[in-house]
Amino acid sequence: MVQNNITENLNSWNKLERYSRWIYHMYAKHIGKNVLDVGGGIGTAISFYIQNVERVISTELFDNQVDIMNKRFSKIPYFKAIKADITKDDFSEYAPFDTIILVNVLEHIEDDIQLLINIKGLLTDNGKIIICVPATNRLYCYMDKNVGHYRRYNKGELRIKAEKAGLDVIENKYMNFMGILPYWIKGKLKRGGSGSFSTNMNEGESKLYSIATLLLEPIERVVNPPVGISEFIIMSKP
Repeated sequence: MVQNNITENLNSWNKLERYSRWIYHMYAKHIGKNVLDVGGGIGTAISFYIQNVERVISTELFDNQVDIMNKRFSKIPYFKAIKADITKDDFSEYAPFDTIILVNVLEHIEDDIQLLINIKGLLTDNGKIIICVPATNRLYCYMDKNVGHYRRYNKGELRIKAEKAGLDVIENKYMNFMGILPYWIKGKLKRGGSGSFSTNMNEGESKLYSIATLLLEPIERVVNPPVGISEFIIMSKP
């Protein structure tokens, strides 16, 4: 698994708390009681659901992010953050889980099908894998490359990979249709730039994004967009 230390990028998402909640709302109903949260970052999404579960194991590749999460949830006895690589390390001592969450993780992994096969073995029967990935590979640009993305995902690609991994797809949807154009403009007009979408966002842009979230989330609850800046897929172990 190739991953840059993106703590700065994760901290920048604190400016986008409403947007982070929108992401969480996209998969919240699928979270069970016994959770493996792969790439938990600094625990932003975990903070939204931790009171509703019985156990959370969260992984990260870097000590500083593991430390941040363990300090943040130090009063939660059923939470533990560990430094681990989901593509290499043995998780059998923590398994099984009824939910495995990979939000903005799968795009960092070169052999994503093999990873799906591996983590399927950590699930209970009928356990769920919750995945969020950046959508549409034509949008791939320096902002993806700078945070270690191998790819963005084209429509239908994840369904094919789920089938190859022996998993059932129970839900598949897109989020933030209106975010495609701003991302494309930022990515194509500044080729070879530095930073990521969130670290390049100034204060005014972050406020605008928060306002847009308030408007777009209720609309997309009613009208499912045919494509978006992010794709969500919920897989289950037969």
